[in-house]
Amino acid sequence: MSPAEPERSTPLDLDAIRAGVEEAVEAACEAIRVVLRQQTVKVGHKPGEGPVTEADYAADDVLRKRLLALIPGAHWLSEESEADMPLIQGEPTWVVDPLDGTREFLRGLPEFGVSVGLFVDDRLVLGCVGLPVQREVYSGICTEDRHEAWKDGEPLPTLPDDGIVKRVVVSRHDYEWRRIQYHLPWEAYPLGSAVLKLVHAATEDRTIYFSTGPRSVWDVAGGAGVLQGVGGALIMINGKPLDLSPQQIQVPPYAAGAPADCRALLSELGADLED
Repeated sequence: MSPAEPERSTPLDLDAIRAGVEEAVEAACEAIRVVLRQQTVKVGHKPGEGPVTEADYAADDVLRKRLLALIPGAHWLSEESEADMPLIQGEPTWVVDPLDGTREFLRGLPEFGVSVGLFVDDRLVLGCVGLPVQREVYSGICTEDRHEAWKDGEPLPTLPDDGIVKRVVVSRHDYEWRRIQYHLPWEAYPLGSAVLKLVHAATEDRTIYFSTGPRSVWDVAGGAGVLQGVGGALIMINGKPLDLSPQQIQVPPYAAGAPADCRALLSELGADLED
């Protein structure tokens, strides 16, 4: 190998990393539960973004310590903490939302969770979600040649991809303020965090998560990894797959679920799907 030729990195052991991520996410869930058991919770406000609590920061601290130890030199992108170094395209990157659904957390609704995604070569290869109140941990591996997902260590079944929609899960804002349920020809129900809605899309046949507004990549990465692990996908309004990247924070509207089911929903709603 010539001096100018970059050294090839050793392939990552995703099974070992997945085990470590699940442990990290469970520890973050426990940090959130500790705050939940307190009589009072410290709350701050991020200008233009909304509330942030001591539970957000406690979970972020746990995840940062544990995840960065799993892949030395990996990069860090979190909603609640600064990166130590700039992101470099193609290098392993953790994308984290330590508490997705802070508003629901403050309202006392059990509709929040922890989201962790791992990107390698700008591709999502692993996702993990923790639901503190439900005490459940979901994970998924989604490489080019491997798609598997687990709930609490037990394999999840692959989603049937039959183009049939029965239920649609939407945001509380869309349900309570925009009344989107009156514009959908299926049963619709609201949930708080994106991680929880993505878990529903991954584990409930013929249930689609319809996201109408822009989100951030850290809201979506963990649940997307689980969803892709069971054969699901995020599909943009034009019918094309949505490829997440730590280089692009904002995520456009999408449908999430079995691909044919997502396209059936978008077609029914009048979207102009591209071939």
